[in-house]
Amino acid sequence: MNVKRKGSKGAGAVLLFASIAVFIAYAYFLLGTEWSMLILQFTALAAVTILLAVLGWIGYTMLTAPREEEKPG
Repeated sequence: MNVKRKGSKGAGAVLLFASIAVFIAYAYFLLGTEWSMLILQFTALAAVTILLAVLGWIGYTMLTAPREEEKPG
C-alpha cells in the first residue's frame, strides 16, 4: 500500500537523528566516563524488564483469550 501521511518524512528524520544522538551519548557515557558500570547495570535491568514484560503480556493474553470451539468434521 502506498499511503502517504502528512509529516511522516519529518517524523522519520526526527527518529533517525534522535537514535543517532542517543547512541552517541550512550557510547560516550559507556566508554568515556566512570559511569560505565552503572550504565551497563541499567542496560541489563532494562533489557530483562522488557523481556519479562513481553512474556507476561503474552501469558496474560493467553490466559484471558476466549476459547475457540472445535468444529466437528
